[in-house]
This record gives sequence, C-alpha cells and structure tokens, in this order.
Amino acid sequence: MTAPTNTFTTGSAVGNRESLHDRIYMLHKDDFPFQSAVGTGSAEATYEEWQTDTLGSASSSNYNLEGDDSTNAAVTPTVRVGNRTQIFKKVFQISRTQEQVRKAGRDSDISLQTAKQGRQIRMDIETSLLLNQASGAESGATPRKLGGALSWLTTNVSRGSGGSSGGFSSGNTAAATNGTQRTFTETLLKTVVKTCWDNGAQPSMVLVNSGQKQVVSGFTGIATQFQDAKDKVARIVAAADVYISDFGKLRIVPDRFMSTRDALVLDPDYASVFWLSKIKREELAKTGDATKYHLVGELTLKVNNEAAHGVVADLT
Repeated sequence: MTAPTNTFTTGSAVGNRESLHDRIYMLHKDDFPFQSAVGTGSAEATYEEWQTDTLGSASSSNYNLEGDDSTNAAVTPTVRVGNRTQIFKKVFQISRTQEQVRKAGRDSDISLQTAKQGRQIRMDIETSLLLNQASGAESGATPRKLGGALSWLTTNVSRGSGGSSGGFSSGNTAAATNGTQRTFTETLLKTVVKTCWDNGAQPSMVLVNSGQKQVVSGFTGIATQFQDAKDKVARIVAAADVYISDFGKLRIVPDRFMSTRDALVLDPDYASVFWLSKIKREELAKTGDATKYHLVGELTLKVNNEAAHGVVADLT
C-alpha cells in the first residue's frame, strides 16, 4: 500500500541531514598466542645461527675394572642451525584532500591506516611463524623467507600415511610433506606428548585452530565434567583449556592463524622471535598530491631445539 497522494516523504525531500555515527566498529582478530608465549631477541644479520646438542642415551653397561686405564669416548660435535630473516611490509597512500576533509569516526586517515595496518602486519607475522614454510635465501626476484615452526619439526612427530618431516639441512629448513588426513584423537596427542618426554622435552602448550580446539574439548579423557553452582546458576562445561597428561599440564590454546591440519605441541622457552628491525612507519617519496607510507620490519624465528616441540599433523 502506498502513501496517500501528495504525502511529502523522505524519498523526495531535499536537505535532510545524514546520521552517520562518529565511530568505526572493527572486530578484534589480532590476538597472537604464539608471539605472546615465546621469547624475543635481537638479530644482527639476515641469517641468524645457533647450536643445538643432545645428551644422548643412558648406558646400562657403565661398569669398570679397578685400576684400569681410561679410554677416550668419541665426542659428538654440536649441530649448527639457522634461519633467514623475512621482511614484512604494508603500504598505503592517502590523498592530501582526503586527509584534510572532515571525517566521521576518525580525525586522520593516516593515523587510522597506521593503526589498522600495524595490526594486520602482526597477523601476517603470526601466520608466517606458524606456517609449514621452508626457509630460503633471497635470489633475484625471490625474497628470502623464514622457516616456519612446522617446517623445523622432525623428532616428536605424528604424521598421516605418506607424510614426512622437513627439518633443517644445508642452511635451510624444508617444508614437511602432507600425508593422508585423519581425525585428531586423544591417542595421537598422548603419543606425541610421550615422545616429547622420552626425548627430554617438557612442552606446556598445544596450539590449534578453532575446529581442532572443539575436537580436543571432546576428548574422552576429560569426559567427567563439573559445574560450579556456588552462584546457583547451572553451567554446562563443554570446553577443555588444560589437558593434564601423564607428563604434565598442557594448555590448549586456540590460535586463529594456526594451520587447520596441525596441532603444535610447544615449549615456549625453546622458541623466540628475533628482530632485525622492529615494525615502524616510514614516509616514502612524494610523487603527486598524496602522501605514501609503508610499515616495515624484519625478523626471524629461532627454534632453539626442534626436539623441544612436537606436532600432530595431517588432521581433518
């Protein structure tokens, strides 16, 4: 039914003021569990190196004759490993006019984009640190890349059929080869945690994506739930934030940037982000009636010893 004839409506009116709220609403996707958990340090070159070692195995035959001469045992050298730095960058350009006009929700588009793209670059960093990404030196038009956490792991791993580890060799890490995907089970997690402990590791976190977090919450090992009724409000407990294994507590931490097919078993004390240069905004050369900026920084991932961590890979 239409309005009566000659009814003056907003559709034909001229001069009605707009009602644009003076606020911009943005969801917060930028929490970074991996970056928040591991250490930080300073890089001094585009290829950072460190050494790893192992205690080896215990001997069950360490008995000796009285007064006997001592024989030299073979000395195992340390292992020298390293990772490449990677340059992270975001670029934006704002016209002079746009920066000067009155705007809703912000006073300056330069300031808004600096803040927004600063958050975006941290998201890119979290993603790269967790990737199954091989490291590589810069060559021609190919930029150098850091080896992501998943590319380092070779010792405490559980992979689907046909899957194989990457690991460090000849100056770079190689990406792991994907295997046949399978359901994430408590048995798979327990197997990797046991392997970690057998090899001297003491991980304290499991990083998973949202889907795998819900799978972990359904593990039968935590099927007995308790409700806190002190405030007389019944609560259904349907999530697991801590998994108590035979070898210690593991915090189950959802990470929006974690691979959907991997669960990273992590000891934060054995990983660090090393910065060659922290993220900063720089104004670039003007070429017209606009101002151009980039946010740029450079860093690498130091995996102190890959045997401190583990992975349950190839998950559906």
